[in-house]
Amino acid sequence: MHAGAAHMHVVAPSTMRQDPASQRKRPKYTRSKTGCLTCRAKKIKCDETKPTCVRCSHGQRECTWPEGVPTRKKPTPRREPPSPVDSFETRPSTAGSSGVSESATPPTRGPSPSRRGEPIEMGIPPMVSRRSSDHNVHIPVQVNDSRRPAVAPISTSSHGYPMHSNNTHLSAIPEIAASYTSQHPQYLHSYPAPSHHHYSQSHSTSLPRITSHHDHHNHHNHHSRGTESASPDSQWSSPQLLTPVDPIEPYFPTPQERNLIRHYCDNALSIIMAYPSENPVLAANFQFLFDGVRGTDSAVESLRSALLGVAAVHQSFLLSRSGVSTLASDEALRVADSFRAKSKHLLVAACATREGCHNDAALASAVAIALIDIFSGGRNWANSLDFAKNLVRSRGGPGLLLARSKGVKPNAVTGVSRTRLLLEIVAVYELFGCIARGTAPTLLNIDCWWLTKTNPQDNVSYIDKVFGMSREFILALAQVVTLVSRVLHPPTSKVTEITQELEGDPRSENVAQAREAEILYQTLENWPNTNAAGNLHERVRAGNCIYQHTAQIILLRDVLKAHPSDALVQEHASTVLALCMDCGQSRMGVDLTWPVIIAGSQLYGADRSQVLSIFELFRYGPELVLSCCYEIETSEFIVRQVWQRLDANHPKADWRAVMRDHDLDVLIL
Repeated sequence: MHAGAAHMHVVAPSTMRQDPASQRKRPKYTRSKTGCLTCRAKKIKCDETKPTCVRCSHGQRECTWPEGVPTRKKPTPRREPPSPVDSFETRPSTAGSSGVSESATPPTRGPSPSRRGEPIEMGIPPMVSRRSSDHNVHIPVQVNDSRRPAVAPISTSSHGYPMHSNNTHLSAIPEIAASYTSQHPQYLHSYPAPSHHHYSQSHSTSLPRITSHHDHHNHHNHHSRGTESASPDSQWSSPQLLTPVDPIEPYFPTPQERNLIRHYCDNALSIIMAYPSENPVLAANFQFLFDGVRGTDSAVESLRSALLGVAAVHQSFLLSRSGVSTLASDEALRVADSFRAKSKHLLVAACATREGCHNDAALASAVAIALIDIFSGGRNWANSLDFAKNLVRSRGGPGLLLARSKGVKPNAVTGVSRTRLLLEIVAVYELFGCIARGTAPTLLNIDCWWLTKTNPQDNVSYIDKVFGMSREFILALAQVVTLVSRVLHPPTSKVTEITQELEGDPRSENVAQAREAEILYQTLENWPNTNAAGNLHERVRAGNCIYQHTAQIILLRDVLKAHPSDALVQEHASTVLALCMDCGQSRMGVDLTWPVIIAGSQLYGADRSQVLSIFELFRYGPELVLSCCYEIETSEFIVRQVWQRLDANHPKADWRAVMRDHDLDVLIL
């Protein structure tokens, strides 16, 4: 019995040994014939991902390939270009990851958790673009993206778009949206408190160069981190050195376009916004650019080209002031002209249909084209602005356009808030064009929309942030411009009617206009004491005050016919220039060029040096930050011509006559 038991004890393990053999009958993988040499030697299937296949990467093996095999990745099935949102929610490929060392990753670990909360690195700065301070400008027209290292993470330590954690603003740019959730919902400490009347940035921030996202320092740090433990023979197979795919490439396919759009992002705040804040213009535009497949919407393509044109003009001006060859500056300006022409062509094509005319992207494109014209020196603006106004009319006018606008998202510049933003910009552009031409504005003389809530969702206005004036004051300024237009271009029929009514007194119209001017003058004088001048940002208060005194100069000179040497004119001019100097030194001089032209044209002798100092301050800022473009050159030319005429006792020694005689029909802000 014992022997039998022992025999049975021996047979039982023999049966156990046969079970693993049956378990080994798994689906057989064929030997890899075209894979890497490592997988061939181990007789395992290779996925042929180059330079390091997935199996070698997971197994921490050196992946070697036969000589003559091109080191490129295995082609993937063709599909539509993924949007940044899709890539934001997709788990990155292990083989292509350069952010985590494979040596630190156990080969047998389970699937990684979703990286939904992490931003994808696109090389586009946060929505509040940087007001920076480095004057060492290096701005090539093109950048060779083929040699660009992995893009460094976007820093949000100096600026942020003040949004709440449930932010949906511009979800098409996930690294921007994600960065908002970790920031305090107020403007960050890099700008001192408003009571100091100064908005300087931390010293660590430099003037954004075109290559600022991948400068030499970041390049060196990236490679030192990725190769410090690797041998020279294995560096070329390291996943860290793979060139990443730029997520914005489907939307901006050429290196030049990606270079320009990043330049636009870097500088949009300093050249568009009156004071540091969230940038609704950038937000509204980007909602279009990354919402859909490139090439499917002519209006969006027009906007894309227009924004690239804006960036190219600014690059050109930077190059012109940097002391380099004028050839580079001229070439950048030609690039801007090319993008402007392309944008205009696409805009006309888009608006050939009713759907295109009713697309906010078309209106945004017309606004961006006008901005190109402003930055190019102020010329050729009339057609693009008229096009924008015609788009508004085709949609029923401002009030109806706003009332019909829907689709508002929380904390996003979409729907009616985007439409109002674009309408307000068009209206203010028209107002400043009317200041130059001496004509009456049309959009701001329609009083059913500017201060009216046209639908329950129409409760956001960005006009104060963009232009540095309150909405209420802009209406008062429009009244002044309208009166001046009647004085400079009297309607014949109305003059005839009044003349007949008042028994042929030819002075009656002048008397009525003078009386109206005096009333407006007093209204402006009392403006700081009104309810409309309540709780405002300091730059908005300063902007209201600057344009208040500027408007009073216009009334005194154009309507009441005061001489430049008049005491009131000189007093107002002195106040305007002092406030403009203060704003410029606080890096808030955007959209204050007209007051300097009008006030500076009234000065004599030594006082003129202050005007030139302000122009130079607007060019460079207190820390050599350029916040303007070629329009500042046009402005200084006008003022200098007026001074020459004043010194020569010329009968037409005013800025209007200079512009007329030199055929300067310019749009300047």
